[in-house]
Amino acid sequence: MVQWKMSRIAILDTKIHPGHLRCKKFYSYSVCGEPEKEQAQETSHGTVCARVLDYFTSDYELYNIQILKNRRNTDEKPMGEILHLKKGMQLCLELDVDIVCMSAVSSFLSDSNVLYETAKELSQKSILLAALDNKRYMTVPASYPFVTGVQSDIKDCLAPGELAYNAIDLFGAGMYANCKIGLLFELSCVPSNSFAVPAAAARFNTWKNKGSHIEMELENLRPYPAYGIDEEITFKREQGFYKELPLAVFYVTKEADVYAVCQRAMDELYNKYFVQSSVLCNMKSGTDIRFRKLESIANLKQELLFMECCYKTDLLFLMVEEHNREQVRMQVEADLEITLHGDRIKILSEEGCAKGRAKDLSDLIYQILQ
Repeated sequence: MVQWKMSRIAILDTKIHPGHLRCKKFYSYSVCGEPEKEQAQETSHGTVCARVLDYFTSDYELYNIQILKNRRNTDEKPMGEILHLKKGMQLCLELDVDIVCMSAVSSFLSDSNVLYETAKELSQKSILLAALDNKRYMTVPASYPFVTGVQSDIKDCLAPGELAYNAIDLFGAGMYANCKIGLLFELSCVPSNSFAVPAAAARFNTWKNKGSHIEMELENLRPYPAYGIDEEITFKREQGFYKELPLAVFYVTKEADVYAVCQRAMDELYNKYFVQSSVLCNMKSGTDIRFRKLESIANLKQELLFMECCYKTDLLFLMVEEHNREQVRMQVEADLEITLHGDRIKILSEEGCAKGRAKDLSDLIYQILQ
């Protein structure tokens, strides 16, 4: 007979005040350098997350891993460093936790270089739940395929605590959870993706406590009527989150030949100039979340518009094969057109033609767009 084991649930957030919680055991750790004498606040972000979890489930051990320092006033949003999120996940590996809740996430996709390997390793041992950015940008680690990305019930069609799923979610964050409970309003909070994560984790814990097969429970979830791409674009525009971005088009014979060149240029643009960039291409993205797969050249304009609305980026690359050049030009106007010949590149822009070595691509792009 298999012995039942109480779930160990970790919340990676601010310090948690355990006063109102029913968890069987409570452990607290800090990886963000906050002095131990700092007291947990009863209305801290992490405490609210813990109380939402506790509202919907019982029989669990809670591991509070502080990755965000306490806010100094009620209007201040707790901010953290991406290395602290990585350290928090590494500590989860050491503590052997079962469920990891991450509401403090990043919409700066270059942060994936810091998080990816640790998140992948942790996913082999634990259930990872992470919030989509509350302003609905592509998010790490929520958009990783091995992480359960969670969104709030934005259409208000679920009961409190109920889950639903969208298998083809635009953000790769297909779990939806209703966290609309009186407790949030009592604490002067509103439902959000952040608080949907502990609501979803509570359901996972209840399944584990009942001895259910989680994969089967997930398969039985009803589909969520998520926004389509046009609805998402309209929503983001209405919220004021749309901005037109410069577009650099790579015309290539084979995408595989330019993939590494583009990836290196993106890394250097960020590391040297703090310029975030993302790519739309025909290839699968592999492990780089900044690459989005283009399903059809006919939908090119729509896909680029989605990325302008939903990727927190400063520059867009489009990678297409040379024979599609005219079809691309009919749909979009590029700021830069880039071709690669061996280790040499040529860049066409309003300023004329620039030539150089492939390894200098980031510097050339930055100079032209200034």
